[in-house]
Amino acid sequence: MRSDALRRRKQILRTARELFATHGANVAMESIAEASDVGIGTLYRNFAARPELVEEVTLDMLQDVRQAAERAAAGLARGENQAWQEFLDALVGLNLGALSESLSLQLPQTIGERIMQPQRDTVRVVNQALELAKAADLVRQDLTGNELITGIGLATRPLPRAFAKAAPGIGNRLTRIMLDGMLPNPAMGNP
Repeated sequence: MRSDALRRRKQILRTARELFATHGANVAMESIAEASDVGIGTLYRNFAARPELVEEVTLDMLQDVRQAAERAAAGLARGENQAWQEFLDALVGLNLGALSESLSLQLPQTIGERIMQPQRDTVRVVNQALELAKAADLVRQDLTGNELITGIGLATRPLPRAFAKAAPGIGNRLTRIMLDGMLPNPAMGNP
């Protein structure tokens, strides 16, 4: 693929990802093309149909999580404890909650190997980073990789507008509280 075509494809993916997270995966393909500054023909040359675009956005999200986990694992292996916090910040910044919710409504009931293998690879690297964080006593010993990703996904789901408007910043505060619960010494009485 030519460099300009690859750049356009990446722009479409980035824009689709943002729009899916904000408006759900049912956003009009025309809106994605317009926001990407490409024509609808260019969009369809890159992604023949919505399911193909949704699948590519899912793969893109998995790749970002895996890369963040790889950076964290490498940093933790070198004794750089701040790599764990950087990993958590990266996961929160990926807006996993909003994106996962919208994508799950569009993915087929039976997810194929094209997504399953990258998902397994991502889980493996997340667990590797988590084990290194446990060894450095940066996180609860009983936390699993699935709990980590699910918790961040739940914490980063969009709040109803009324809540967000009535209490600006509440989403960030609740996310911070949830992340603090993952620390090695959570408040007494918490399971």
